[in-house]
Amino acid sequence: SQLATAEKNYNHLVYLGQKRFTHIVRTKDSAKSIYSMLLQEFQRMENIVPPVMSRTRDVESDQLLAHISGQLGFFVRARMKMIEFYEQLASLGTIRQWVNFNDLVMMCEEIQMDYSREFHHPLVSSLRAVCSFECDILCHLLRAQILMSTWSYLPCVLQLYDAHSKLNSWSDMIPVKEIKATFSRSSGKSSLPPLYNWLFKLKGILLSKFGFYFYDTLARQTIPAELKVALSKCPEDFVGKVQAFQKKSDATNVYLVLDAHGLTGHIRDGGYHNPDKYAVPLQGMETYTPIFSYPHERAISPVHWPNIIMMINSDSDGNKVKFFYDKATDRRPHSSYFIVRVDTRISLVVVFESKKNEKESSINSFLVDISAQLRCQNIMAGLKSFARS
Repeated sequence: SQLATAEKNYNHLVYLGQKRFTHIVRTKDSAKSIYSMLLQEFQRMENIVPPVMSRTRDVESDQLLAHISGQLGFFVRARMKMIEFYEQLASLGTIRQWVNFNDLVMMCEEIQMDYSREFHHPLVSSLRAVCSFECDILCHLLRAQILMSTWSYLPCVLQLYDAHSKLNSWSDMIPVKEIKATFSRSSGKSSLPPLYNWLFKLKGILLSKFGFYFYDTLARQTIPAELKVALSKCPEDFVGKVQAFQKKSDATNVYLVLDAHGLTGHIRDGGYHNPDKYAVPLQGMETYTPIFSYPHERAISPVHWPNIIMMINSDSDGNKVKFFYDKATDRRPHSSYFIVRVDTRISLVVVFESKKNEKESSINSFLVDISAQLRCQNIMAGLKSFARS
């Protein structure tokens, strides 16, 4: 049926893969076009309503058909809005500008409020479940990204857990297909659609980022060997990358620094805290809190912190790597600083107690690559690569 074809194209992200070949792709075969035709048909069927006074079986069937058609119309509208949402996500990943994740959450929530809750008949319950899982998972993951940028540990854990649980529930609804193997044997494997796989990968990237931002908190809850193994199993081992970079470049230290101005709660330590327990407000240099440090312990360096704060405050274009060199004094050695903003409030800082070249490619490449991953730009831009016809 046309609806089945549209759903296959939607879940395979075909509408994203067609962008390069629009001159050879038949317009009537695109997911948007099919959904648009279906919407017109459902609206036509919804408006063909027999007289209410009639009570024949045929009339009751027609009334049910009109009612279901109206609800399917809301489902199709939700799909069309989500297509626009994913197109915007893919575009945001390529322009290398700051992404307003709060706006994305609001867009996803509006789609749920305006459309997804309007098809609730038992006959379309499976469509409602799939649509709800998808929107809920997206909202949970986007909220987790927002919470990570403010170093909010427990709320972020809850959002990631909810996304994980709903991904599992969604996968349970996907039918198992028999896939032929060698020697004529067959094995039942779940053929997960590209859209699901991309959401699963987004969750993995956010888990990798979570392990990086809250490394000290996690280290207090387990032994180093177990934490190292757990992080190495994530799609991106950011801690391992930083450690390897520090050894290769001989950097004095690598920091993640949180600008905590305007934030409340137990910012100083991170992790679990009783929300009713009084938290001493941060003051002075403490408002620029190191949330990760390697190889030295996570603490404010009185030698380097004034320069780091100055660079953060003068960082008008956070997308680019900034460099600053400070000559040696009686109290401080030659110091070179490289800084890039990886989140709205969080900066990645590399400190060298030596004179470095501002354009040193290995340092700049490392910071550009890791910042694009931490901002989720790579995973959003890679949405198109999941498209499959």
